[in-house]
Amino acid sequence: MTKSFFITLLFLTITPLFISGCNFHNKIEKQRGPQPFPSVSVPAILGGQDAAEYAADHFWNRYFDSTAAWNGISDTLIGGVSQKDMATAVREYLLTLWSLPYDKALRAQTHLMSLAEASLGPDTSGYIYDWFTATMESALWHPLSELRSEGLYIPVIESILRTRRTGEHYSTYYQEQLASCMKNRPGTQAADFTFTDARGGFHSLYSIPGEYTLLLFSNPGCPACREIISMLGQSPVIASMVQDGRMSLLSIYIDEDLTEWFKGLSDYPSEWITGYNQDLSVRDALIYDVRAIPSLYLLDSDKKVLFKDISPGMLMLQLERL
Repeated sequence: MTKSFFITLLFLTITPLFISGCNFHNKIEKQRGPQPFPSVSVPAILGGQDAAEYAADHFWNRYFDSTAAWNGISDTLIGGVSQKDMATAVREYLLTLWSLPYDKALRAQTHLMSLAEASLGPDTSGYIYDWFTATMESALWHPLSELRSEGLYIPVIESILRTRRTGEHYSTYYQEQLASCMKNRPGTQAADFTFTDARGGFHSLYSIPGEYTLLLFSNPGCPACREIISMLGQSPVIASMVQDGRMSLLSIYIDEDLTEWFKGLSDYPSEWITGYNQDLSVRDALIYDVRAIPSLYLLDSDKKVLFKDISPGMLMLQLERL
């Protein structure tokens, strides 16, 4: 696996799912105690990307094989494994997915949800399935999660809608999530839009040159935006790619208060392309469905989405690979 992904410890907030009234499972816990997480064993013949791909595809197989004896969660155990060990396993798994091309990561995530669905037998409580869906929502959908990935959250939503575990009351909520995730997802062509620069020049996203386009939706004066701008501006990798003409940095303002936008232009480095979306189509027509500001996208030369709403920390790791 990519070494930097396992050396770098990224913060991941995982919301535990506590279920009350699990006396039966508590009794089992007292009798047997927690079991260690059954880690995947990667064949020694595999290395690098092949090892990471194998680990992702097989990461949860042994765990779901062993949960049949536990069939639920308690205040401290999730399918027989401690909450701390499960949180560690989820983080390691997601970091493994981040080390893979999107299509390979999506395949592994789809397999995980098929295992979770298979645990929903007639004699099971469904608590483990519910824990996985809640945990993946927190890790992949929450706008403040460092490991968020709407593209990898798609199999989770599709599974929730397929199993109808949440009931009809919440189906609209997850359908709206799915619609948002499907927009500009990795591997698809980014939606084009027009913008106006500070001199009144009229441009489009597709007119931006470069092997890569780093698209930032931001607001001038926003503390989090300034922090990201500073981080990107101080990155040697980005500086080298910009200098070599491989990357263009584009910052777009999607609100209507142009007075504030003009006041905040000094926040952006001179080599950046800055503009405002004059017809407000990004915001009002939900072309990009920006759920939080700032929001980063990385596009290739054909304006296909490589990473959607990627966190700054994960972006820097991905740029090192490029």
